Amino acid sequence: MKENRKSGGSFVIPLLLFIFSAIIATLLIIYAFVMWLAELTGSVAVAGLITGGFFIVLSALIYFLSVRRELEEILDRLDTVYEVASRIKEAYAWLSEFSFFSLFRRHK
Repeated sequence: MKENRKSGGSFVIPLLLFIFSAIIATLLIIYAFVMWLAELTGSVAVAGLITGGFFIVLSALIYFLSVRRELEEILDRLDTVYEVASRIKEAYAWLSEFSFFSLFRRHK
């Protein structure tokens, strides 16, 4: 009888290779765009500034339209977790002052 074992290692390596390949492909496409734009403008610096400016605007739009709300929700949840953890810590400190065995000790 064959055992059904899920191997995490057989998924991680191809995933990392995919991510690495996608990053390289993206960088090459951006490089090709900058070189093409440099031919049009006559300056690699101007082409780089135009491309960089485009990506700055794109990243700002992505941040303000979607990421900012999600980050605020995550921070709100972290605040809640912190408040609950501090309450539990305070309760533990209060309860640790009264141990079960201290009820049976004789006070001198």
